[in-house]
Amino acid sequence: MVEMNLSPPKLNFGDNIMDSNNNVNVSHFLYKDYGYMLSKKDLSEVFKVSLSTINRRLKENKLPHHKKIGNRVLFPISGVVEFLIKTNNFVGGNLS
Repeated sequence: MVEMNLSPPKLNFGDNIMDSNNNVNVSHFLYKDYGYMLSKKDLSEVFKVSLSTINRRLKENKLPHHKKIGNRVLFPISGVVEFLIKTNNFVGGNLS
């Protein structure tokens, strides 16, 4: 009998993840690593940019939809995935 590995592959954010077949996988990996919402620090890890870049882009309204809860800013996974698909080239700070 042949053994099958049914676990999803490890996602490296430098990989091309914009293939339409992988869109759901991006959500899965983000949820698995961060839960339903990403903090600004989490988002900076995903986009591979500094926290100051995230803060600047937040002021410029150049980030995914977010929610303010108290003094925290949280980004829903669904909005982050849509943003990644829409921008198509996000690694290395190209967020616009």
